[in-house]
Amino acid sequence: MIDDTAVFRSAWSSTGRATLSLATIVAATLLPLGVATEADAGPRVTILDRPSPATAMWGLEALPGVTREQALADRQPASGGDSPLTGTSISWQDDARLLGVQTVAFDGASSSLSASPSTLDTAGTFSLATWVRLTDTSVSRVFASKAGTHGATFSVGYDKASNRWQVRMPSKSGNRGRLAVARSTSTPAIGLWTHLAVVHDAAAHTLTLRVDGVAESVAGNVTGVNDPAGEFRLGRGDTAWWQGNLAEARVYDRALVGQDFTGWFAADPASGGFSEPGLLRAPLVGWWYFGGGTSCYEEDLDPTLCSVPDSSAFGRQLALTKGSFITDSARGPALDLDDRHWIDDPSDPHFGEATQEYGRTQINLGEPQNPVWQDGPVLRTDQSFTVSTWVRLDPARGAQSVLSQDDGDRSVFRLAYEPADGGRWVFRVSAGADDSATTTATAPATGVDQWHQLVAVLDATHRQVRLYVDGTSAGAVGLHPAWQLHQATGSLLVGRSTASAGPDGWLYGQLSDLGVYQGVFSDADVQRHYAEQQIREPGLS
Repeated sequence: MIDDTAVFRSAWSSTGRATLSLATIVAATLLPLGVATEADAGPRVTILDRPSPATAMWGLEALPGVTREQALADRQPASGGDSPLTGTSISWQDDARLLGVQTVAFDGASSSLSASPSTLDTAGTFSLATWVRLTDTSVSRVFASKAGTHGATFSVGYDKASNRWQVRMPSKSGNRGRLAVARSTSTPAIGLWTHLAVVHDAAAHTLTLRVDGVAESVAGNVTGVNDPAGEFRLGRGDTAWWQGNLAEARVYDRALVGQDFTGWFAADPASGGFSEPGLLRAPLVGWWYFGGGTSCYEEDLDPTLCSVPDSSAFGRQLALTKGSFITDSARGPALDLDDRHWIDDPSDPHFGEATQEYGRTQINLGEPQNPVWQDGPVLRTDQSFTVSTWVRLDPARGAQSVLSQDDGDRSVFRLAYEPADGGRWVFRVSAGADDSATTTATAPATGVDQWHQLVAVLDATHRQVRLYVDGTSAGAVGLHPAWQLHQATGSLLVGRSTASAGPDGWLYGQLSDLGVYQGVFSDADVQRHYAEQQIREPGLS
């Protein structure tokens, strides 16, 4: 077994040392996963022995506020020299990884990206990490390589013969050198985003292939070679071309270890006293704090007055129905839902009016200054995702849905409370056009009239769902065999779900701090998430 901590310590260098404001460190600890903050002025502390960062980094995605040109620019020019990517016959695909984002796409025949030869020295210690999406397995394909006079000195991609991920490095240019090969144990899935990393440790003479952070294969007795004139390439090898997408590609001049993928915590003995997200961190695609929301008197009067803004970079909104109320709670601002309009003036025409209250996500099809709102999803349900929120409800009102994802006349998933078995929290994922093939994870629900944090995870790679209550896992449940990758077209619903007979599962209670992530939270991520929000909102009742 490899001692990641020992390897990590040996990989640290003075170039990784950093000076951060104390306010930045505190803010990063208190904010929910994925919520960014800017550095404040204040006392400064020095963090020693921080791990050296990537020497080159490319987003490969036109995110909100990021142009296509910026997506190909090197985000770490000061670390290893500026290494922008130059594209040949590439295209940009809408919604490939994140809804509302364009991602570089490769056609499997002629499209590629290249950077200067100095970007990667394959004779020395290096690591390459990126998210990949493979859309065709009819032939072998390469998504990254380093060119050489007599052939690539490094290539990684999909091997048709073995139906596995594979990395290859020759020990000598030409035909007489030994070829080192590391091949995954897991089978690539068409259309599913996977994180792949290659680590060449020149001192240990090893070549490691990591799949979603796990070291699935290690080749020994490896001696790399490098062609100083060979360009670095994404999307192709010498004769093999990638078909699919790449995102968040990074090159390092050190060996990556386990904590680089899962993240470092300030309390970790070898952390140097800082917290830093891992390469597998799930991107935040929606965040509703409810502090900027407006209670809904009557949505037909002015829809902008019946909404909660999205605090993430995507700028979506949560539209509220008539009678929905934003209130102060022990957790701060919260969405208050029941079956009566909130107006307390007996002379008002809505006083005492019966209501059916919930929220639904909307996408802005117009400009920020002139929005055109349309109901729509914020999650790719055909990929891994995580949803997180705090809730308190009235158990006397029976079964209630906290969150659900609409897809026509059904919910493809719902996070809910059910009175069965003395009360339980439920995360239910549908596989078919009805509820005949479902996967259900449950956890005991006690004190539901008090605040609890619920986190639900769909891990498409490992085909399982997980449910957490107040940071504690209820265990993993395997997805139903009939479950397949499927993108839901409706909105994310708050406080309601949908069945063939129509809307159901109305919530009677309060909800706050709703976060939506495109990816998997690990047990450690959930525990940290819970601890951070507990600190931010003490004294819950």
